[in-house]
Amino acid sequence: MKNGQYDLGGQEVTVKDGKAVLEDGTLAGSILKMGNAVKNMLAYTGCPLHQVIEMASANPAKQLNIFDRKGSISKGKDADIVILDDNMDVLMTFCRGTIAFREEEN
Repeated sequence: MKNGQYDLGGQEVTVKDGKAVLEDGTLAGSILKMGNAVKNMLAYTGCPLHQVIEMASANPAKQLNIFDRKGSISKGKDADIVILDDNMDVLMTFCRGTIAFREEEN
């Protein structure tokens, strides 16, 4: 989220300088982007790429009870796919089989 005021479950949250806090200064949550979370897991845990990808895809889909259509690539699923480069930066995303984002070439 960008810097600003947001509603989080009925509580006002301020996002500023990379932190999300409640009015009293209590940490309200994370604004970490999934791509950075994947990079952090690879850099700081020693987990292999296939396990980190599962943590970022299959596990959340299972928690949300949507694994029947999201979280992995198989016949009958939504074909939501993220294409990464060697630095784990997002090059392209597909949502339901259609390109939703493509990194512009320099």
